[in-house]
Amino acid sequence: MPEIRLGFMTSEEVAHRLARTDPTAVLVTGSCEQHGPHLPLDTDAFLAEQVAIAASRLSGDIVLPPITHGYNEKELTFAGTTSLPAEVFLTVVNGIGRSLQRSGWKRMVIVNGHGWNNDIIRTATHVLNEADDFHVACCSYWSLCASEVAELRESPVPGGMAHGCEFETSLMLHLRPDSVQMAKAKDEISYRRMRHLHHDLLVKSAMFMPEQFDELSESGVIGCPSFATAEKGRVWFEAAARRLAEFLGDFREAFPGRKDVVPNLSISRL
Repeated sequence: MPEIRLGFMTSEEVAHRLARTDPTAVLVTGSCEQHGPHLPLDTDAFLAEQVAIAASRLSGDIVLPPITHGYNEKELTFAGTTSLPAEVFLTVVNGIGRSLQRSGWKRMVIVNGHGWNNDIIRTATHVLNEADDFHVACCSYWSLCASEVAELRESPVPGGMAHGCEFETSLMLHLRPDSVQMAKAKDEISYRRMRHLHHDLLVKSAMFMPEQFDELSESGVIGCPSFATAEKGRVWFEAAARRLAEFLGDFREAFPGRKDVVPNLSISRL
């Protein structure tokens, strides 16, 4: 199987792939931040990267080394959390995209794993698409499996699945169970609620207001990790990876860098 991780390839190998198979560059954005007492600091970056790698193995695209620090100014009271200021994070993402465009890439997809990054990567996608002959799309990976999450979640709807929750804990139990300390997991949905404002990965409220995280949660959790299972994680992970692979195939077909490259349209399952 061809290598799909850019950092594991030589420059010569990348040039060959660009010329022969017209791959899309897949950039993962994550965070180094607290996820309650039971999950590791690399949860966001790790999960998004695993989705990107699984999808790219199906589509034949290339995953860049991830950005493992994100915009996280509101969680710095929790030990181990790091942050790039919003303008710095935006500059980093734009700089990577511009450098790819200048060196011959035709497409980039940003796969985000951290909630506070979401609006910034959307802004970066707007800016990068202003370049001629370079096309960029983005997503936060959990949006790719929304229907499967809705079918299986046991957390309160809306506002009960936001951070260190049933969703992230289930994915970690599936992908890297030795990193999960379930004996320490705490359910907490204690943030101040108002009509039209709640915190949920999949069921968004009409209003949006970011707050300091220690005002939202004492434990660092927003949700119910006690509902997490490895089987839920498997279903949600496979759905996200499959749909990202499908999009990557469609994206290459819609915006080909080389007219003589035949896109991979056989993606149907993991």
